[in-house]
Amino acid sequence: MGQAIAGHELVELADGLYRLDTRYYRPGHTSAYILGSDGAHAVIDSGVGANVPALLTALSHLGATDDTVHWILPTHVHLDHAGGVGGLFASLPKARVGVHPSGVEHLVDPTRLEAGVRMLYGDAFFDQEYAPLTPVPADRVSGLDDEARVTLGTRALRVLHTPGHAWHHLSIYDEATDTLLAGDAFGAGYPGFGGPGAPFMVPVVPPPQFKPEAYRATLARILALSPAQVAPAHFPLITDVRGTAERLGQMLEAGLEQTAEAASVADLEARLLECWARWLPTDASVWAYRQAYGLDIWLTAEGMWLWRCKQEKKAAG
Repeated sequence: MGQAIAGHELVELADGLYRLDTRYYRPGHTSAYILGSDGAHAVIDSGVGANVPALLTALSHLGATDDTVHWILPTHVHLDHAGGVGGLFASLPKARVGVHPSGVEHLVDPTRLEAGVRMLYGDAFFDQEYAPLTPVPADRVSGLDDEARVTLGTRALRVLHTPGHAWHHLSIYDEATDTLLAGDAFGAGYPGFGGPGAPFMVPVVPPPQFKPEAYRATLARILALSPAQVAPAHFPLITDVRGTAERLGQMLEAGLEQTAEAASVADLEARLLECWARWLPTDASVWAYRQAYGLDIWLTAEGMWLWRCKQEKKAAG
């Protein structure tokens, strides 16, 4: 069990590694992570702007100050992961922000990112959930290459580029606890589905950057790394890494089969909801699954359908 920090649950997952439920969208949906080592701290994924005060309170509770937060590390710039980076940095101006090189421009000037999100979700949703986006000064943002090392006290954090969900996605491997902080690279799951260490996860591949080969390669890379546990951005902690990777791979291939057969994006969404329910634990409620995973599967249908359209256009010459 965790502690309630400003109404948000804070849980220690391993020595110096904490998960904060940002309560974005609903409790148990999206997490931010805090790492502490020898008086230095890092935040992995900020969540949205609205949860920054709770994140600052959690940092203070763990003994962090303006001087000790050295890094803010969004796994990618999708706004449920990085929408609060600018607001968090404004309160922690001595920190550096580290992101995939392709994400740097979007943190420095989020204009294009905002336009794309408004197009996908609509203005009302954006204004309610994400606005405003605060830019980060360019001289405080570092592009992190694949296999880069980030030092945090005596802790070594290894940066792995893990595309598939997004081309600009990276994961952070904490060698001290043998934990991979995977963002959305290892699926999305929510509390209540599956058993301890082996939650029910679904691939989430929103538009416009989905590439099946990249997703497959990322699953293989995580499997080869063989961490003791994977901490995804969308709950819960995974210790059955091999079993989860195998199920995600099977679900991806089944989803691609449905993409080829679907008559429309709406038909594909319905097909994915039905198809992926086959992997549900036997005691799971299908109604609860649809309520929990509906938005993610809608996003994935949009991403897979756009990928199919691109493939058809390419084939047509």
